[in-house]
Amino acid sequence: MERLTTESTRKSGLMWNVLSLALCGALSFSNISCGNKTQKDVIQQQQKLESINFQLSHYIQARKDLVVDYNKLLKYPKTNSNKNDINKSLYQMFEVITDYDEKIEDLAKDRIEAIDDLNKYISDLGVNSSPNQPIDPNRWDFLLTK
Repeated sequence: MERLTTESTRKSGLMWNVLSLALCGALSFSNISCGNKTQKDVIQQQQKLESINFQLSHYIQARKDLVVDYNKLLKYPKTNSNKNDINKSLYQMFEVITDYDEKIEDLAKDRIEAIDDLNKYISDLGVNSSPNQPIDPNRWDFLLTK
């Protein structure tokens, strides 16, 4: 019994070491390969930012429309026959508005991170030039597209 325990401990220890080395190697390789940013990286980051802005504008507009309907329903006269339906609708609308608020906050945070990443990518582009290579005259043209 003791022998089985020792062998399984050795095997699991060996697997742990192999897994640790593989993970360290993957992390090291990912840091090396992602060090220099290219124009393509900047364009992809711009597209990500555009996507976030589109989603943000969609949620803000949808929230505005829902809030208008919510406020109208609040002013709607309540009777005994429609009171429960109105309150149920108000509650459901309020939940959706709250969900939209959370999504808008998350997207606003994502937008700030995307802008920071984009600025970092653009600043990294200036570092990649060397004096003995041809200079691209259109290097910064991708910044002009919107």
